[in-house]
Amino acid sequence: MKLGPGSLSEIATLPRKAQALGAVGGQPLFLAPQTAKDVYEAGYERPYNALLRVATETGQVSRIPLAQPLTGAATLVDGVVYFVRSDGSVTAVSADSGKRLWRKVTDVESLSAPAVSATYRRVYFANRFGRLLALDSRTGAEVWRTSALADPGDKTQAYPPRVLLIKDAIVATAGDTAFSRSPDGPD
Repeated sequence: MKLGPGSLSEIATLPRKAQALGAVGGQPLFLAPQTAKDVYEAGYERPYNALLRVATETGQVSRIPLAQPLTGAATLVDGVVYFVRSDGSVTAVSADSGKRLWRKVTDVESLSAPAVSATYRRVYFANRFGRLLALDSRTGAEVWRTSALADPGDKTQAYPPRVLLIKDAIVATAGDTAFSRSPDGPD
């Protein structure tokens, strides 16, 4: 379906509470929530049980089941969906197949969304106290971590942590403090 400039067109109907992740192979990718009633009760992390790819030309929705329902904040980076839970666990899933690539349970809570370096083959996270964590993007093995900042400021609860890569230099925030580290390691 060809759309002209500024025109809108409905291409597919998605399940209620589906979450947009981005695009893979030029097709929009969404997360499909598990639909049990108890899933939507307040305070409960919503589990997702499938990825949905939408063919923009036809509107056909392809459902890619996950091996098991996954919870956490989901981020799509370079064809991998990372599910990050507040307890510090991270699960990497192939956006093409829905297959779990790896799972890592860390003891670093309140992790940010990931930043991925193709050069170093690492996934970086920050937490609200200024700790950085580097995992191997292929296996999930911990490569290195830093200590928390001596003083991340007084706004650690008000601002979620962030980590960015700028030409493979790690720039992160914790509270109202910005800091930088080399991708080679903590020192």
